[in-house]
Amino acid sequence: MSTAPFKETMTSRERTIAALTGQPYDRIPVNLLISDHAARVIGVTVGEYNNSASLMAQGQVAAWRRYGADNVNTGPGLTGIAEAIGSKLAYPDSTPYVADYVVKEEADFDRLKVPDPERDGRLPLFLEAATIVLKEVGDQVPLNMTTSGPFTTATSIRGTENFLRDLHKNPQFAHRLLRLSTDSIIRFAVAAIKVGARIGLADPTASGTMISPRQFREFAQPYLQEVATAVAAVAGAAPSLHICGNTSKIWPGMTATGASVLSLDDAVDIAEAKLQVGNKVAILGNIRPTAAMYLGKPGDVRENARECLTKGWDNPKGYILGLGCGLPIDTPPENIHALVGAAREYGRWPLDPARFSLGNAA
Repeated sequence: MSTAPFKETMTSRERTIAALTGQPYDRIPVNLLISDHAARVIGVTVGEYNNSASLMAQGQVAAWRRYGADNVNTGPGLTGIAEAIGSKLAYPDSTPYVADYVVKEEADFDRLKVPDPERDGRLPLFLEAATIVLKEVGDQVPLNMTTSGPFTTATSIRGTENFLRDLHKNPQFAHRLLRLSTDSIIRFAVAAIKVGARIGLADPTASGTMISPRQFREFAQPYLQEVATAVAAVAGAAPSLHICGNTSKIWPGMTATGASVLSLDDAVDIAEAKLQVGNKVAILGNIRPTAAMYLGKPGDVRENARECLTKGWDNPKGYILGLGCGLPIDTPPENIHALVGAAREYGRWPLDPARFSLGNAA
């Protein structure tokens, strides 16, 4: 086996496109949802980062240059759409969260409207940050704008407990919330695509650990499919889709939404997903965000990367090495370097199981 130092020969953008179209690449792409960790990279608080387009852009570019992962992301994340609709956020120096839901009673819904991406909440800030990033490094790295899916947006408007109760006791109202959420996501996505971003959907509360497969088919899948169709019509490519937790019973439904990539939580087995839906959709995942990236050592990260490569490398529709969920804010930088380093060592083209199989020496 060659021990010559590896030298990258492609940009992040070129590498990602190649991986998703079945073309050769220099090394496997690494997709990290580096959102609020970027605040740590540039030494500002999470609140400052989340409320400044310039700081958000600066943080994303700095994180990309520091770590060498293959994407940048300027929100609006899991809460940006709901905030623009009217929910109130809190900004501790950690993950922002919804502190006050805009719909406490059904009558509250009647005063809501689809937000204007150019005017409402922080949506203009996210678009401005994207524009800055694209101008600086857009020819080198894909910029994703990840937004909550319709189901998760509805929970951030109504409150998770109340919304899950609505599914049983007031399904008609649940569908009204989902309709507003879907229309709001599509309107923002169109604006994001126009500035040059790609779209990612994250719908964590549509997980199999939260709702049944039947509820997913009724309350999540149709709306996700509507968003994916709308995005594909404007962008020419469907969005990626991440759902947290155990999604094994809804993989066919997730695939049927038309998503281009399924981003899988570390709670599930990539090898099993490959067998079930790998001939229809690309797979991304599923490095353990907490056990490996946040709490582990670089050696743990490298071993986890080898495990994921062993299971996913030959997925028929393509495979990208990435996390099972978002990157914890205080992840040690050496662990991020270890993951990208593992991609360079084990994931160079052509992918060879003899290089990364856990049965072989590292």
